[in-house]
Amino acid sequence: MSRVSRGFKILGWLIKFLFVMLIAAICGFLLWRIFSSSSPDSMEALSVNESVVEAYENDGELYLFRQEQASITRAESNAGYFSVTRAAFIPEANQIQVVLRYNNSTIKHLVEDYSLETIPERSEDLYDVSLFFSVDLTPENTEDNATVSEGATRTFRCSSRLVRRDEKNLYNYRMFVFDLDECGEDLAALLESGHLLAVYADVYYVEDMDLDEKAYGTLCLYDYLTETEELKLSSDDIKAIKERKYD
Repeated sequence: MSRVSRGFKILGWLIKFLFVMLIAAICGFLLWRIFSSSSPDSMEALSVNESVVEAYENDGELYLFRQEQASITRAESNAGYFSVTRAAFIPEANQIQVVLRYNNSTIKHLVEDYSLETIPERSEDLYDVSLFFSVDLTPENTEDNATVSEGATRTFRCSSRLVRRDEKNLYNYRMFVFDLDECGEDLAALLESGHLLAVYADVYYVEDMDLDEKAYGTLCLYDYLTETEELKLSSDDIKAIKERKYD
């Protein structure tokens, strides 16, 4: 074999090797992103309080459900800022539990959007979530269900209670619990009536909590047309309920 042929053969092997390494690096990066974006265990576990325990003990079980909705903010002003990784509706406990996720770049955007002088620590509680409910007042007319209007819809808000914090790689997690007893509403009754049109999670910067103004980010958690999916309690959830390990 001539030196030229041997050189081309070595070059071919080198190109193949570099190509394989490139593919391996891309696959490794994609796998890292997938695993790093999965929620920590603390955000998958049910938050337990007196309402949850009482609802479970009444029936010996607890029904939770969710809906498949857009999970990431996509508006031009907040594309990719926030996502909801878990939204559990618990009618018997008159409660909704929401997990908000945002990455470190969202904090940098916060600095730009609000002209902050320093970058907040990721451990700080920077955001609050308020739930906005729309209830149908004209169930005989379905043509006005897509809009919020006086006379056709009743709206109300429910404030949150921050119960857990966690971090994982680039992501930050906050779990919020909404007790509808505190806003004088009955989730089970609203669902059974068929008049609950939608529930939205409005995210606000804690230093800009004017609920009459547009939220920093909004995600739909529920609408009356989308099928629901039951969520199962884990063995750890049941153990926490039975041991009354309250958040």
